[in-house]
Amino acid sequence: MKVEVLERQSILDIAVQHTGDVSNAFLIAKENSLAVSDYLVPGYELTIPNGLPFNRDILNYYNAKQINPATAITEINDEDPPQLGGIGYMQIGSNFIVN
Repeated sequence: MKVEVLERQSILDIAVQHTGDVSNAFLIAKENSLAVSDYLVPGYELTIPNGLPFNRDILNYYNAKQINPATAITEINDEDPPQLGGIGYMQIGSNFIVN
C-alpha cells in the first residue's frame, strides 16, 4: 500500500495511522530504506509492506475521528536558540548562589 506523508508526520505517525501499531514503524522504515528517526518531507510517498499486523480497534478509532497524527519537528531555527533556565543550567557562584 502507498501512503502520502502529511505535514509534520514521522514514520511513527504513519505506522499508527495506517496500521494501528507503532511497532510497525521499523518494518515501514526498512521497506522504504529509511531510519525510524528520518525526517519525512510532506507529499513523499511511502510504501507500507504487505502482511503487517493491524490493530483494527485503533484504525477504526482514528478513521472515525479523522485523526492524522503529526508529531514530528519540521523546522529547527538556529538563529533563535531556546532560552534555557533552571538549576540545571545555572553556574554555581555566578548566577546561582549557595547560602
